[in-house]
Amino acid sequence: MPLFYMSARSKSLLSVLLTQSDYMSLNDLAKTLDVSRRTVYYDISKINIWLEQAGLPALEIVRQKGMFVPYREREKIWACLETDDEKQVYIFSPMERCKGMICYIIYSEEPVYIEQLAECFEVSRNTVFHDLKTVTEQLEQYELKVDYRPRTGYRIAEDPVRIRALFMLYFSEMFPLFQSGAFRFFKPESIKDYYGKLKEIEKALGINYVDGVLFSLAALVPILYRHPHSITFPGLKVPEMQKTKEYELVNQYFTELVMEEKCYLALHLLGSRVNMVPTRFFTNPSKEYIHDLARELITEFEKTACVIFEDQEKLERALYVHLNTSLYRYQYGIQMGNPLEHDVLKEYPDLFSITRMAARNLEEGIGVPIPDGEIAYLALHFGSALKISDGDSQRLRILIVCVNGVSTGNMIKREVQKLLPFADIAGVCAAIGLMNVQEVCDLIISTIPVHSVVPNIVVHPILTEFDRRNILNHKLIAPKEIGIRRDQIFQVVKKYIDPEHYDDLMNDLTAYLQGGIQEFEIEDKLELGLCKLLDISRIRIVSEKCVWQQSIRIAGQCMIDNNSIEQRYIDSIITQLQYYGPYMFLTDKVILAHAKPEDGVNTLDISLTVFKEPVMFSRERRAGIVIMLAAEDQEKHLKILQDILELISRTDTVDLLIKCNSPEEILSIVCQ
Repeated sequence: MPLFYMSARSKSLLSVLLTQSDYMSLNDLAKTLDVSRRTVYYDISKINIWLEQAGLPALEIVRQKGMFVPYREREKIWACLETDDEKQVYIFSPMERCKGMICYIIYSEEPVYIEQLAECFEVSRNTVFHDLKTVTEQLEQYELKVDYRPRTGYRIAEDPVRIRALFMLYFSEMFPLFQSGAFRFFKPESIKDYYGKLKEIEKALGINYVDGVLFSLAALVPILYRHPHSITFPGLKVPEMQKTKEYELVNQYFTELVMEEKCYLALHLLGSRVNMVPTRFFTNPSKEYIHDLARELITEFEKTACVIFEDQEKLERALYVHLNTSLYRYQYGIQMGNPLEHDVLKEYPDLFSITRMAARNLEEGIGVPIPDGEIAYLALHFGSALKISDGDSQRLRILIVCVNGVSTGNMIKREVQKLLPFADIAGVCAAIGLMNVQEVCDLIISTIPVHSVVPNIVVHPILTEFDRRNILNHKLIAPKEIGIRRDQIFQVVKKYIDPEHYDDLMNDLTAYLQGGIQEFEIEDKLELGLCKLLDISRIRIVSEKCVWQQSIRIAGQCMIDNNSIEQRYIDSIITQLQYYGPYMFLTDKVILAHAKPEDGVNTLDISLTVFKEPVMFSRERRAGIVIMLAAEDQEKHLKILQDILELISRTDTVDLLIKCNSPEEILSIVCQ
């Protein structure tokens, strides 16, 4: 049997762990490798598959410590890492296998057999059968199905446009694997001619497409040639498309394609260009339909994130504009790419995870999956609309200059407001077109260098910790920050000292803060996750049968005992469920009970209660787990929510929790 190998990123993570003399937290791993926690979890799963194949113990995450590779195993692991075997094959995660199988079946000219899938992914027939069940469930979400006929094999049936959209999405997600030849059914050299023609078109257009776009389109071309007969593309205005330079070039380089397919390929070339919004080529959905989608998306985010947006109309308008120009990309599987996706995942992983879950209904509504790059854009819209806790009123006028789009600029604005509560944001603009900028602001924070009489700070489009420190240490900001913090500390400690020493205290505090501002730990980065807040005292196991109102009161009692919430908080949850129905369910068996901060929250808290007898909230909804969350604002709990979503996404985790017989068992599963 060939030895499996890992990606370079997974090898880097394992190499870091092999050089550590103590436990390393997941946060530290993420920072060291410049990736998100989500990516770290993903790579650990790949490493564990590799270790299992090599006959070595799997890596374990120890609660509140992190990860550590025992010294006795290190030599064996290093030996395996150094193995240079030409017969090595790539380790596919279960999700990669499922997406790869979908691409294989779509890409193949002939129906695909079980034996071919087993050989391609180096797994058993039983594993293929199991994966095909997941594939079937995945396709059903988009009204597609796997069609199997004895002695004929597997094909994917129904809407050809959705089939292509799914192929383009999964192909783009796993582009490096396709390019490297990890998928045996796909031969990069077979599309070399198509790729060359597309590069010629790119040159003739005088533009540069995002990395991977033309390679993905080249892989799509063989599928287009298989439809010699007319095919309908809903909403596409063919006469308008035929007037474009893109269509003219496609017609020149792909002469054998039928006219409709030429339009389809030209559409991808148009839609894959950054800042290109070719909506004139479509019969657009009604404004009411898009407004409904935007409103539903906001409702889902509020429900999932346990927040209420104050200015819903402004957010709805922003989402309307975004969806109006993006729906056709979703529908046709057009891959534009988001250069900020990596940064959003790294800096706002909790916001991304919640947006991904909130977008599930939108995906079901439009019938196609939404790429992670688009989820990142939506996350920026939501993040910029979250309310910031009130701060002090001293004002420094700041102008935000951002050339990376409205949502990115608004997100920078929000981050600066959080960082500098004493500042007044004068506005967000794409460039400085002002004659007298000094009359508008005292400081400019920009994503590009600007020439101005006003001091300016250049930052990344997604603020990094370095950017935040750079802002805080600016000569216009540091004195104000020091003064505010000095006054806050003084108010706390002055009652413990003699008034005659007040001046000395103020001077000492000023000196201390002036020396310590460089080492200032930004509050945002002090993440309070699920495992840091949840403990044995906040976990309950209930064996007796309960009505749903009783289950909510049981789940919240420990939080009342901790003085985290008042009784009216529980009453508010019950009232909401009575009025709106069981809308707080995260999965079929898990409900996240919550209300507004002003309904009786004293401090951030959470509880988890397992009910051995499922609690009936409606005829269709029964809960085995009630999680109660008390959020004191719109942001501090988002990391906890991300952890909850990751927890319930693990295979069979919910059922394992329900089977537990002690709080200790539950805590070990939650924090493993």
